[in-house]
Amino acid sequence: MSDLLHTTDMSGARTYLVGVSATTAPEGVEPRAAATLVLLRDAPRGMEVLLTERPRELRFMGGAIVFPGGAVAHADLDPRWEAAAPMDPAAAAALDDSPEIALAAHVCALRESFEEVGLLLADGPVEKIDRDAAGEPAAFLEACLAQGVTLRAGDLVPAGRWVTPLGAPIRFDARFFVARAPDGWQPEPDPREVADARWATSGETLTELSSGRIAMAPPTVEMLQLLDEFTSVDEALTAFRAGKSVGTGDLLSMRLSPLVQVVLAPNPGVMTGPGTNTYIVGTSPTVVIDPAVDDDAYIDLIVELAAEPSAILVTHRHSDHVGGIRALVDRMHVEVRAFGNTQAGGVDVVPLADGDEITVGGATLSALHTPGHASDHLCFLLESAATLFAGDNIMGEGTAVIAPPDGNMRDYMTSLERLSVLPIDRIFPGHFRPLDGGTAVIDGYIAHRRQREERIVAATSNGPVTLDEIVAVAYADTPATLHPIARYSAQAHLDMLEGEGRVIRVDDRWEASNVE
Repeated sequence: MSDLLHTTDMSGARTYLVGVSATTAPEGVEPRAAATLVLLRDAPRGMEVLLTERPRELRFMGGAIVFPGGAVAHADLDPRWEAAAPMDPAAAAALDDSPEIALAAHVCALRESFEEVGLLLADGPVEKIDRDAAGEPAAFLEACLAQGVTLRAGDLVPAGRWVTPLGAPIRFDARFFVARAPDGWQPEPDPREVADARWATSGETLTELSSGRIAMAPPTVEMLQLLDEFTSVDEALTAFRAGKSVGTGDLLSMRLSPLVQVVLAPNPGVMTGPGTNTYIVGTSPTVVIDPAVDDDAYIDLIVELAAEPSAILVTHRHSDHVGGIRALVDRMHVEVRAFGNTQAGGVDVVPLADGDEITVGGATLSALHTPGHASDHLCFLLESAATLFAGDNIMGEGTAVIAPPDGNMRDYMTSLERLSVLPIDRIFPGHFRPLDGGTAVIDGYIAHRRQREERIVAATSNGPVTLDEIVAVAYADTPATLHPIARYSAQAHLDMLEGEGRVIRVDDRWEASNVE
């Protein structure tokens, strides 16, 4: 699936629009104001940035690498902060904000950094401010006023504004700030908020991301790419203060094995994560799996790495997997292989059937028709390396959305069960990180879906209920803000259960069947 991401630099000049999947995008969620503080320091190996890790037990993006930050609270908008947190008068214009919202964002970023990693950039008797007060914005304000503590909002330099995609179940309008960390300061993470914190250069962090060892949300990736342009804190702060439009850095690419390279497509979004994984498989000849977008630098890199390509392979025709096909065909003049006869990315295809083999330098790929996420979905098995290119049937973070009518839960479960008995050690997904322990991962997917199925049946056991009522019960372990996305997979489960005679539909309500 793909979605829409707006990314604007501090000059307001740069906006990316990445393809929309209207069939899976819940509407009407207004973005909530938020702020993030990116702390920088100079080190012998170059400029470093403070990274925090979300607790792994969190259901959404658990274990992901982020910067300190959070949502703007009502108390952050209190006009008394004008005296207690004086900011650069130019900051509001740099953020394209009103002065009131800009000040609240500064306060939020400073308050959240104090709560999460123990840094309070402020003047006055800061030692008298209880860190726990930062988690209560109104109490934090009163404590600062009572003790005469003044937040150093002027130390924060606006560095961008990111709006969560339209259609996302949780949306934030996040203001990003960069600031220099005090000399010698070290983070003290609050374990309730942060599992770990560490200093690293942007370059080595992006390398970790491309190798699949860590996960990040798209704005974090974008910020690290921006920071990778600079060699010192002074250089970075000067550029951001000047409002210069800086580049996004090099495209991420990584050799994952002797036969596999990955290029991260520049299409981050709520449904694509950091971007679509485009794989180049083989030595000579090679094949390219899922060229995602028509972007000149991205296409140039694929052409360079693919060297002597023989074909483009398509896992499925969702726009974030086929958007670069036409541009790549124009450059490489190779055939496109996909399931069925329908064009992919506006280009005619040579159909692939289940079991067809594709020869690359050093190995052979087998095409596996694995419908469920999409009716035309293919996985590709590199049996000699016990490796599966899973498309969107298996994700490197979270689980796949099954959205009727083209998404079909019965087909999806059948596909997972088929994959579970194959010789698979490593999974290369369409999005996020590679996964080791292939069979165990697939078994976990099956168990998760079966557990969800039983919860859905239980939710219908006390009489007719609506889909939203079913989701509220069956997905009680999922934040309510994610329920609009959960509705799609819940509907797919209900369609399957109805076909099995376990639930019946009456108008717009569902109830458990009495048939044993």
